[in-house]
Amino acid sequence: MAHASDRQTGPAVHPCIALVVAAGRGTRVGGPVPKQYRDLNGVPVLRRSLETLARHPRIDGVRVVFNPLDAEYYERASDGLDLLDPVAGGAERQESVRRGLESLAEFAPDRVLIHDGARPFLDAPLVDRLVAALD
Repeated sequence: MAHASDRQTGPAVHPCIALVVAAGRGTRVGGPVPKQYRDLNGVPVLRRSLETLARHPRIDGVRVVFNPLDAEYYERASDGLDLLDPVAGGAERQESVRRGLESLAEFAPDRVLIHDGARPFLDAPLVDRLVAALD
C-alpha cells in the first residue's frame, strides 16, 4: 500500500477511500473524553478502526473527520498510522460527513466507505464484503 504522502500528491486512478467520522462529543456516554478516544482494552476506540482500514489492501487512503478541540486525543489514536490529513468536522454528523466528502474531491474516489469512529469492531472481512458490494 502506498504511503499517505504519496496518495496526497498522486492519488490512485480509481481509489477507494475510507472516511472515518470522529468529530462527535459522546455526550450520551458522559465523561470528559469523547467515546471514540476512550481506551478499550488499552487501545483508543478510534485506533482500532483506523488500523483495520489503513492496513487493508483494498483501501487506498483513510481520512478522519475530527473535532480540532480533540487534537491531542486524535494524535494519540492515530500515531504512526499511514493516514491522510484529518479535516475538521461540523456541529452535526451530517455536516461532518459532508465536509469529509468534500475534502476528498482532489482524489476523485470511485468509492468511499464511511465509518463511525466510535465503532471499534470493524474487521478486514467486513471491509472485504463492503468493497466487493461496491464493485
